Amino acid sequence: MNPFLIYFIVSIVASVVWTFFVLKANQQNRLSLGLAGAWAATLVLAALWQAEAIPWLWNFLQGVLLVWLSALILLVMAAATMWSEKQPLRLPLVSCAVISIVVNVAACLHFLWIATVSPAGV
Repeated sequence: MNPFLIYFIVSIVASVVWTFFVLKANQQNRLSLGLAGAWAATLVLAALWQAEAIPWLWNFLQGVLLVWLSALILLVMAAATMWSEKQPLRLPLVSCAVISIVVNVAACLHFLWIATVSPAGV
């Protein structure tokens, strides 16, 4: 089993739950950047999970990593913004953001570990 499948599943569940909480709380447009970051990071994890099915993905690896890093920055900004503001459903929204951050950082570290330790690389 591909280890990125687990990261992908947790990331997509956190993104879906976060989307439902944002819709329920009727938040303004400022939280959509964090939500966009969560979905972008989920797409990167999906691409890494199915990397064998997408052989041309490795031609754009620097771009994929840049998208991933940008998504993580958006997630951190969203978590910090949500934490500092008093709003309805603040704790569930921050929890979804933190879960997304933790999963993506773990997946990134795992990716870097595979890239440096594996004889064939990534």
